[in-house]
Amino acid sequence: MKTYNSYQGEYRQAENKLRITEAQRQKLEQSLPPEKLDRSKKYRVLEKEVQKRKNKYNDAKLKALKARNEYVLCLEAANTTIHKYFVDDLSDLIDCMDFGFHLCMSRALLMHMSAEEERKISVQAGMEQMYSCVNSLDSRLDKQRFLESNHTAFMIPKKFEFQGQRDEGPEPELQKTLRDELEARLAQLQNRVTTLRAESEEVWKTLETAETTLLKMLNSKDFYCSGYFGDGAIPVQKPPETVSIKLRADRQETEEFYLTKFREYVLGTSRIARLDAKHEHIRQTLLDAAGDSPTSLKGLQHRHTGQTTKPPRRKRIGRLQMNGQPKLFGGSLEEYLETTNQEIPLIMKSCIRVINLYGLHHQGIFRVSGSQVEINNFRESFERGEDPLADVTDASDINSVAGVLKLYLRELREPLFPIIYFEHFMELAQLESKHDFVVKMRELVQSLPRSVVIVMRYLFAFLNHLSEFSDENMMDPYNLAICFGPTLVPVPEDKDQVQYQNQVNELIKNIILFNEEIFPCDGGLLYEKYISREPDEK
Repeated sequence: MKTYNSYQGEYRQAENKLRITEAQRQKLEQSLPPEKLDRSKKYRVLEKEVQKRKNKYNDAKLKALKARNEYVLCLEAANTTIHKYFVDDLSDLIDCMDFGFHLCMSRALLMHMSAEEERKISVQAGMEQMYSCVNSLDSRLDKQRFLESNHTAFMIPKKFEFQGQRDEGPEPELQKTLRDELEARLAQLQNRVTTLRAESEEVWKTLETAETTLLKMLNSKDFYCSGYFGDGAIPVQKPPETVSIKLRADRQETEEFYLTKFREYVLGTSRIARLDAKHEHIRQTLLDAAGDSPTSLKGLQHRHTGQTTKPPRRKRIGRLQMNGQPKLFGGSLEEYLETTNQEIPLIMKSCIRVINLYGLHHQGIFRVSGSQVEINNFRESFERGEDPLADVTDASDINSVAGVLKLYLRELREPLFPIIYFEHFMELAQLESKHDFVVKMRELVQSLPRSVVIVMRYLFAFLNHLSEFSDENMMDPYNLAICFGPTLVPVPEDKDQVQYQNQVNELIKNIILFNEEIFPCDGGLLYEKYISREPDEK
């Protein structure tokens, strides 16, 4: 910004000097007859001075324009870096720094429980409680609760705004120079980003290998103590000190190597994000300036074509320590979809199918409570991977079906609308212009994980379809927003619940109304208004 203001000052100074010189020339032209102008030495000197000032003016303006472009690019890079830190790096930092903590705690507790099993007549109740405690240890859930408890510190801040003057475009003779320079820089950035991505991929593979090694060290099965109790108990044999020292040194070396590679990976991805932001901004600028010229547009639209391929799975720190099928209720939607290789969770598809067939005309759907016993039975079946609604042929349990769907969405570990975006969502809810809301909401949705966006698109398309029958079911978009707002966008505890709940309801209502304009149709399972009665035929 300092360089930008400096060149702007030089540009204004050159402009003022040019105007002064031109004024002097004009004054001299008015004071002398036209036939004497060509013979006037003073006039010729002024002519040369005007030309000199004009050249300096053009040079200063070109430098100012270049400085402005550089300033804008730096802003884009800074905004992207901060956004990446709060969206990706922050989560990975927490995962990295607490990696293995829960495993170590589990081992310590399991060792204690193994010793206590020999006294289970007197401590059986305590043992069962301790087992429950160990089984409930969940590093991802603890991380989410930590982020929610300190959401003010971890919410994404507002973007840096451009604070300079909005200059008009450069003169035609400068446009080609700037365009050629931007095109050259675009090619350099593309090559550099490609190279960095390849390097980052290699670093990630090394990081995964180190993670696997460290996980084996942290998850060694050395907590069983049954052999030290009873008639056949064996005496405790302390391992040689040299062995303990070597194990401790190996673990410390592995941890240091793991942290080094993690740091290298995070810095590399941050560099990629900055360069990619500059690349995208330059590309979009060239596209806007090119107009309809096919020659100018050639090679600049790579991001708008060829996107039918499935995006790569997000790299996660600590993914290797997740064993078995993730939880459905109380789990992470993104992790569940990745593990089960589904686009829409079975519980959502099944519940929406039943409501689509038998509940669209049901008055008070999602407002009238269902049977808690039925909801719990449905929940247990879905958690086992079964579909208890496959044989439903009427609307007798429709309120319980709606209830289990709301329960699933409410108990997600991370809400469907991430809490780090809460302030952004509330700003969008206050927009009066529906066009601005759609444009900015679409831009915000694009920053969410693709798997989550597909689920959101499916859900809101269904809610929009449901609202079409509001004359019968009494559930217009606003009433649906009242039902789903607290579930999808929970208000942080330190916020004014009444004030923000109205904004949450307005946000959900607008998304229901404008879901087709907000969510991209770029692949993935789409909601169908006319669903087959046989779930296997879908």
